[in-house]
Parts: sequence; structure tokens; C-alpha cells
Amino acid sequence: MKFLIMSGTGDGLGLGIYLKDRGHQVAAWIHDKHSAHNFDGLLLKPNKWETFLDKDTVVIFDGSGGGRTGDRLRARGFAVFMGSVFADQLELDREIAFEFMRQVGIKTPHSETFGDFNSAKAFVKKNPQRWAFKVSGEFANDPHVHTYVSSDADDMIEMLNYFEEVATKKPEFELQEFKEGVAISTEGWFNGKEFMKPFNHTVERKQLMNKNLGPSGGCAGNLVWAWPQGTNHIIEEGIGLMAPILEEYGYVGPIDLNTVVNREGVWALEFTPRFGYDAFPALLEIFQGDIGEDLIAPLARGEHPKEMVLKSGYGSALRINVPPYPSDQFHHEGGVPIRGFEKEDRPHLFFYDAMLSDKNKLVTSPASGALVAITSSGETPQLAFDYPYEKAKKAKIPDKMYRTDLVDVLGKDIAEFNDILSVRTKV
Repeated sequence: MKFLIMSGTGDGLGLGIYLKDRGHQVAAWIHDKHSAHNFDGLLLKPNKWETFLDKDTVVIFDGSGGGRTGDRLRARGFAVFMGSVFADQLELDREIAFEFMRQVGIKTPHSETFGDFNSAKAFVKKNPQRWAFKVSGEFANDPHVHTYVSSDADDMIEMLNYFEEVATKKPEFELQEFKEGVAISTEGWFNGKEFMKPFNHTVERKQLMNKNLGPSGGCAGNLVWAWPQGTNHIIEEGIGLMAPILEEYGYVGPIDLNTVVNREGVWALEFTPRFGYDAFPALLEIFQGDIGEDLIAPLARGEHPKEMVLKSGYGSALRINVPPYPSDQFHHEGGVPIRGFEKEDRPHLFFYDAMLSDKNKLVTSPASGALVAITSSGETPQLAFDYPYEKAKKAKIPDKMYRTDLVDVLGKDIAEFNDILSVRTKV
């Protein structure tokens, strides 16, 4: 089969290697100039993606932001997987996303939208509690501002003052009420008509260092597992309610709802209508079959498969990064040797900022320093992480960075999740 991956920064090109290893013809195109060398020598990268496109090509959008192009190609009769204006709005415009949640009855923490900092500071002074700061729209592309969860009202005001000083784009953000509980993401794959079975859950950590210290990156590590029993109240009170909206807009592909769950209920935070990183690499470990031929291509062509085959246990992903990750102001120069992996490790390596050098050696590419997710699976969190930690320890990558406490912290999240489910079941 023939696949073209349209990418913002190359996040999903590890899927390209997965498809290539299964005998498919794959090409990739990257929009971001700072990430342009990702996968050089590893995948075909035409100067103009249109030259690879024909009626047999399945076009995959690996992230948000390319919705107009996706809709245009879809309207011209091409098979397109993900990539739509609707999906872009769900992820990038929080106000629209919250409105959809309200329409279908998904509970959300109290949120207020702001277009200036003075109004936000006045609001916090009148409502002195813990708030989370979350950017929206074009403001999300400002490299000097980021999501921030305050410790109290004074802390939030201080950070608003700081963001006001360093911001370079017109402010557009939300202040969201902080909710105690366990953070659980629930994903369903929608076939255009209904959710496929089974759903899956994810727990993850974004902070770079152990004990949740340091800056927050895309992902430090996670665990993904299927929910084969059919459904639970977290699905029913969360992502499951979105089915009518998704059908109305003809959505096809994975969509995740990030929530905080406690004994009082399920509180939605945001949608991820795309592959999750590193949740998707972890999901590949428990997917049985060829996800390109068995799932992505049929969905892109308008078919409506009702099931995806996932094995029991947990899929894991452990991220290795190199400096200056996760900085948005500085970029990795590239060229650092990536050694210590064997040929048999290849199916368990989902690379990001990597390429082949002129000497045909695997090295880091000049981008952000996000390097590789080492993936595996197991019946328990410990067993799922045994292989990634073994390989991370042996990897010969100068200045490599990774967390060593994921079994404990993510295992604790899963135990709390199961406790919440058991309490609700008894009630």
C-alpha cells in the first residue's frame, strides 16, 4: 500500500518506519523548517508532496493544524486519515471544545476565557483559589508562555504578571478551576458512524524529572491499556457522549478526552483529536495486526470497521530526550550519535528527531532534542517497563535524559483509577 504522512514537526514519522517495515511504500512531508531534517535518509521525503500523491495514496495527518489541506484533499476524492478543520478547532480553540462538551453533557471544571491579562488578574483576585492557565488559538504558538497549574491565587497572579511581560503574541487563554484526582485520558477510534471497540485508557507524566520536577514536555512516559469489558462510567460520562457530534461532522480516527477523575465524577480538560505522543507508540505495542492496512486505510477510504484487536496488558513508552529539550527558545544542533540499540530493538523504537548522517550513521537531527520512545508491553506496569528501562540504560547517547520512576508513579495512578471504578461499581 502507499502512504503519505503530512506532518507539522515530524511527530508521527515513526509510524512511517512501522509501515515501511511492513512492506508499504511511504513518503513524508514536514511543514516546520526547524524539523525539516527529521528522518532524512530513513524515509522518502519529496520536495513537493503532491508528486507522491495519486488515487491509491492514503494521506495521514499526524497532528493538528493541517485541517484545511485535509478537507481539501478529502473533497477531491483522496483517502485521508485525520486532518480536518473540525479536529483543529477541537484541539486549538478551547472555547469551541468546551461548548461541544456542554452540548453533550460532559462535565468540565469552571473555566473563564480571557483576551487580556488585567481582566484575568482581577478575576483571580475576586476568586482566590487554585487555577490552571491554558493557552488557546495562536497564543499557543507563543514560545514564551505555557500551561501552568498554580499552587494558589497569589501564585497564579505572579505567573500572569510574568506571562504578560514575556508574551509576544496577542493573549488568548483560559483559567480553569483546579480539580483534585487522577489524570486519565480515554481514547476511542471513531469510524465516521460510531466508536469502534474497545476504548483505551492512558496515564502519563509530562514533567522531565522524577517526582514531577522540572519543565513539562510533550511526554516523559506512559502506559496504555484497552478496556475490553465494553464500557465504564469514565467512558460513559466522557468521550462516549461525543458520538453524535463526531458523526455529524464526519470525524474519522482516534480522539482522546483528557480528564481528572475522582469519586465525585469525571471532569473533562481537553480533546486530542489525533495521535497522542507517546500514547500512540505505546498503543502500537498492544495492537494486533498491521494498523496501516487493517485500520487506517479502511477508515480513510470511508469504510466503517467496528473493532480493533488489542491484546491484554499494558503498552508502555519511555521517552529519551537530549538537551535543550523541552526548550522552545533554543534548538538542538543535531549530529549526536545514537548507539546501543540492536536490530531486534527496531520494532520497539519510535523515533522523533533522528536521521542518517552523510556516513550512514544514525544521529540526532537538528530540531528540539525529542529523541525516541522505547516501547514494550506486559501484563503489569513493571513488566511493561522492564524492556524500555533495560534498553534506555544500555543506550549510548551523550547527555541522554529519561525518568526512572515511571513504574511507581504510573502504577499508583492505575491503582487509584481502579479504586474509583470499584467504588462506583459498588454504588
